[in-house]
Amino acid sequence: MDEPVVPTARRACCVGAYVDANADIKALVAADLHLAARAGAALGLVPPTGADTAIENRELPAALYDNFFEVMNIFSSLFNTGDPNEHLKLSIVYQPGTVIPTNAAMQLRGLGKRADFHLDIDGYGRGALGVVVPL
Repeated sequence: MDEPVVPTARRACCVGAYVDANADIKALVAADLHLAARAGAALGLVPPTGADTAIENRELPAALYDNFFEVMNIFSSLFNTGDPNEHLKLSIVYQPGTVIPTNAAMQLRGLGKRADFHLDIDGYGRGALGVVVPL
């Protein structure tokens, strides 16, 4: 993927923050609005037009947000493969347009391990996802 998934004024994103037992952010997952709306719609069996409307309006309705929050919560299992004492849990998912705390915003743009992907949800369309593990 060419461009990292980072929220900007022109790119609406949902951002999930994953924390350790001390409430320190250990991973961030940013999903562009396309992916958040489409994944939320697919999980809730909402027709694809519901996701398209959310994308056109540049906001995630409550039902799609709740469904996408669950997707992000399940995503935490990808960070929890080793020692149970080092497991991460989803702390919060920031809505598109929400001000992200400075430390999390810097981590999304800064140094660390990062992987960005284009995903295609069958019957709903494409979106982008970025995973950041800060240094």
